[in-house]
Amino acid sequence: MATKLDKEIIRETDFIRDDRNVNITLTPEQKIVLKLKGMKSGELEISIDELYDKLSGKEESVKKPVVYTRKDDGKYEQPNPKIAKTVLSDLRSQNAISGMDLDFVTKFDSLVKTLLDSYR
Repeated sequence: MATKLDKEIIRETDFIRDDRNVNITLTPEQKIVLKLKGMKSGELEISIDELYDKLSGKEESVKKPVVYTRKDDGKYEQPNPKIAKTVLSDLRSQNAISGMDLDFVTKFDSLVKTLLDSYR
């Protein structure tokens, strides 16, 4: 017989991501929370029923944006790469015609290009 999930259960895994172990928390709210060990933010969570539906094939295979939660329960969604690329491209264009010091323009352009390449 299994024990009812009425308090948090936290376990550290052997799985390593970004040079940190991943902690798994089962919450009384029936959610699974994944977090990098030692980090206070960047939690990934999914409800147990949603996970069950996805794994059993009951839910459509439509990708939803990943929702990150903060300790203060503030939520934000992963940035949309299409919007980010558009904004970065506009920023790069404006930088090129800004008339600022050539050394600064070159360094800033290099930084923006690196960010653009990371979305490809």
